[in-house]
Amino acid sequence: MVSIQSNLINLQENSELSNLEFQQFPIDTDNLSDVSKLAAVIAHEIRNPLTTVKGYIQLIKPYLVEMGKEHYADIALDEINRANELIFDLLNFEKPQVSRKHEVSLNKFIGEISSLYECEGLINNINIDVQLSPEDPIILGNNKQLKQVLINLIRNAIEAVMMNGEEYRKQITLSLKKERSQAIIIIEDNGCGMTSETIEHIFTPFYTTKESGTGIGLSICKNIIEAHNGNFHISSIAGKGTIIQIKLPIYNQKSGA
Repeated sequence: MVSIQSNLINLQENSELSNLEFQQFPIDTDNLSDVSKLAAVIAHEIRNPLTTVKGYIQLIKPYLVEMGKEHYADIALDEINRANELIFDLLNFEKPQVSRKHEVSLNKFIGEISSLYECEGLINNINIDVQLSPEDPIILGNNKQLKQVLINLIRNAIEAVMMNGEEYRKQITLSLKKERSQAIIIIEDNGCGMTSETIEHIFTPFYTTKESGTGIGLSICKNIIEAHNGNFHISSIAGKGTIIQIKLPIYNQKSGA
């Protein structure tokens, strides 16, 4: 019993779319304030008991394995992990801290992100093309938060191209270019695309077209890009594909801005 309690304490601590007109989405986070306050309460009240329940399930799983019922534990753990992910998303409604920014080489950053999906692309027959900028623009940003944005958008692109069937040529292009004082990250896919209604509400908190989606991910992405003084531009045709552009200000090393 002492060992079980000790373990629980440790757990608790521990496509060709260039002719499309792009639509710009201004950032409006006024309606997120109340959600942020609610998220903090939810996290405090739910996260600790979830951690305790998860700990006990992990401890009894070996006994379920002996009974041939280990899949019950796996299902329960999957659901607890999903609940924890929802809590994490809710907490990220809060405005990201701008004090944690540092110089980020976007060529290196995008190269690292794209490498995370090489195996998945091969397994699912998705051609993931990466086109870096010869100028390697530098921005002032939070690497962890920007990574969260790119992972979310690439994940959405993968889901979109997978919806077109096995015989469909699946293509995702992740590119970077520089225009004047801006760096532009582009995620383009030839997936299922979006309707005009979806585009209109895409950054609305809790709006989702997915059966198991929370509708929070893209709202968080928008909040992060706002903290980096950037903008989203989205173009999509249902059944054809989607292009998402993220425009970020280039860091001027001489002026420090």
